[in-house]
Amino acid sequence: MALSQTARRAAARGDPFTTLTAAEARAMSAFAAQILPSGELPGAADAGVIYFVDQGLGTHFANMLEPIRAGLADLDARARVANPPGPDFAGLSSDGQVVVMRAVETTPFFFTARMLTIMGMFSDPSYGGNRDGAGWRLLDAAHQGSYQPPFGYYDAEVAAGGGDE
Repeated sequence: MALSQTARRAAARGDPFTTLTAAEARAMSAFAAQILPSGELPGAADAGVIYFVDQGLGTHFANMLEPIRAGLADLDARARVANPPGPDFAGLSSDGQVVVMRAVETTPFFFTARMLTIMGMFSDPSYGGNRDGAGWRLLDAAHQGSYQPPFGYYDAEVAAGGGDE
């Protein structure tokens, strides 16, 4: 079965994760929810971004797995230091999570985790994220299987018989 089918089905069923541990998935989900929060518009949780990240780290982005694991462990450790003997990162309040994230926002982990979150939000749903096109709704963009010219003003003139060809 293709990666895209596996991830899509796992997200739809709420299956356990295949690459991340339960604790890592909780931390990554909380991180992603801070990057793209749910509210009036869909966020990372609504789009099932964690399934995209989990599947990707087990396959195409396997080289990012250890740095992501180390970064998620660091988030949990920072959360416990900030609130001893407090909760892990996912157990912090939203404000507490933001404080911890700001402490690491210039790290390679933050960049990579943020990138994976955004990719999971706006990728084709067949890759496990962007459940039900939530990311496309966020952008108010219609998904089409193919696109036809004219794509913009520069093609419209040519299509209408005007402009330089």
